[in-house]
Amino acid sequence: MNKSTVEVIKNTRLIEVIDKLTKAIIDAVNECEINEDELLKAISFLNEVGKKGEFHLLSDVLGVSVVVDEITHRDEIVGDATLFNVQGPLYREEAPLQTTPGSLCEIDEPGDILFVHGKVVSAANGRPIPNALLDVWQANALGDYENEDERQVDYNLRARILADDNGCFEFRTVVPAGYDIGKGGPVGELMKAVGRHAMRPAHIHFKIEREGYKTLTTQLFPPDVPWLDSDAIGAVKEQLIMKVEKVTDMEECQVKGVNQPYYRCQYDFRLIDEE
Repeated sequence: MNKSTVEVIKNTRLIEVIDKLTKAIIDAVNECEINEDELLKAISFLNEVGKKGEFHLLSDVLGVSVVVDEITHRDEIVGDATLFNVQGPLYREEAPLQTTPGSLCEIDEPGDILFVHGKVVSAANGRPIPNALLDVWQANALGDYENEDERQVDYNLRARILADDNGCFEFRTVVPAGYDIGKGGPVGELMKAVGRHAMRPAHIHFKIEREGYKTLTTQLFPPDVPWLDSDAIGAVKEQLIMKVEKVTDMEECQVKGVNQPYYRCQYDFRLIDEE
């Protein structure tokens, strides 16, 4: 068996995917009777997507990211285990490490104060998972992530929070806002051209890890926010919509060390045991 044959065998999966993708593209070209001018515009668009670093975003708005996430993690839809969700392109590693109770931001961060608390437990038996690590990140009250917004300090609204020995965690943050994922780039212009909005509902990202359990990457969504039923990337799942309560009793506020009404949410994450 020569080297070329070995390489073809190694690339069987790639060949299968490319063959099917090529056929689908050619079928679309023939069915829609794409002309040369349209092809050149498409190539120019893809070149711009590459220059702006928006291929991940293009995958998101075409629905590919969510479908691939579903395929990748479909074996993790087990009982009442917390549902997974896409990580998105704005994750940063090595966020500041904290022990619970933690905080994603300084106390003067603009926006409505939000406390999120709960437990990390086993989906198999409900037992607490001690010292689970919650990597949390979100946009601010204007819908901007810190690595897209030079006005924010480094790692603002990002933290890795270590749960306690009983799997309990709590952190302070602000209620995030939804945002336009296009923001004037080529993908945003495509969305406008086809009559689709490019808005994502408010959400908070989580990546939760503990030895002996499958890492859970997901998003939680506040209830009753704009675009919850029309997320531009189709990532909203009913189970991941939080229950948020507004606290106006000033005695309770003082217990939390705040002098204004705040919001709170309790959410338990249920992880799947490693096999």
